[in-house]
Amino acid sequence: MLAARMKTPGKPFVVEDIDVPKIGPNEVLVEIKAAGICGTDVHYRKGEFLPSRLPLTLGHEGAGVVKEVGENVTNVKVGDRVVVHYVISCGHCKYCMRGYDNRCLNRLSIGHDVDGVFAEYIKIPAANAVKMGDNVPFEWGAITACAVSTAYHAVNVSRLEKGDTVAVFGVGGVGIHAVLWAKFFGAGKVIAIDLVDEKLEAAREYGADVLINPGKEDALKAIQRETDNLGVDVAIECSGSSKAMELAIKAIKGKNMFSSGTLVSVGLQTKPFQCEYWGFREGWLTVSGDHTRYELYQILKLLENGKVNLSKSITHKISLHEINEGIELVESGKEYVQRIVIDMTKH
Repeated sequence: MLAARMKTPGKPFVVEDIDVPKIGPNEVLVEIKAAGICGTDVHYRKGEFLPSRLPLTLGHEGAGVVKEVGENVTNVKVGDRVVVHYVISCGHCKYCMRGYDNRCLNRLSIGHDVDGVFAEYIKIPAANAVKMGDNVPFEWGAITACAVSTAYHAVNVSRLEKGDTVAVFGVGGVGIHAVLWAKFFGAGKVIAIDLVDEKLEAAREYGADVLINPGKEDALKAIQRETDNLGVDVAIECSGSSKAMELAIKAIKGKNMFSSGTLVSVGLQTKPFQCEYWGFREGWLTVSGDHTRYELYQILKLLENGKVNLSKSITHKISLHEINEGIELVESGKEYVQRIVIDMTKH
């Protein structure tokens, strides 16, 4: 089978022919039909974030069809359409027992600790194969595995209440879905902040009420104007930019040193940022960690029942052989990109 392998940090992935993995009694073999390129994959490619071993097949956004099941598997069968849940959890530590499998003490991550979805086939624990409806396109299922579900989790942990004002910093592959979910769960006003006008316009189609391009106006003044100087109730930082993080900290501040909203950090921060103690007085700062398996299940049910439409989320489709070009396209910012999906049927 073909797989895109990371062999050397900072070097292009190598697409090569490797053996189809053999499954154990509690595992399933999935034929990947679609796989999404995440911003994290860009960090891998640049050598800023390294997998636990090399060489490794990367990729953690994938959907496909079950081709083989182990003898103990009962939750899925051959022919089922599934999304790959990339968090492998033990099921018995204190966090798993609380339903926080994303915080598992014994966690492994697909595409980081074990081979990922940038391949024609992948073996995964049966519990990590989450069924999706026949009416959900494979490419939607693929991006649901991270871009959509990570944003869903971030909004969940933000303590958003109906009528709240929400600012989303960076409306790319994850941020645009933070806009979608904030609106879905009842935000009174959603402010989208990005340097790319095309991304802002896409965010408008997903429910953003106010669009701010910091390259063209003072973003903080615009946010203060839109909130009557009270600050936003919730800020969700999805870009990974330290400058955006510092702006988000200021965006949740109100008129005095005691007031503060909630800030959820989603984008991978690779550079230090600074904040004042009073920036979070009676407020809250948290790093949103992936998503839970149940949240993925919830989203797939919403898609299956037509409650959510992801038709604006995917801007590019490529073949596995074009993966390095896809990574470079995401990194360069020269072209409007939301999510790039690898179509495994494309050669």
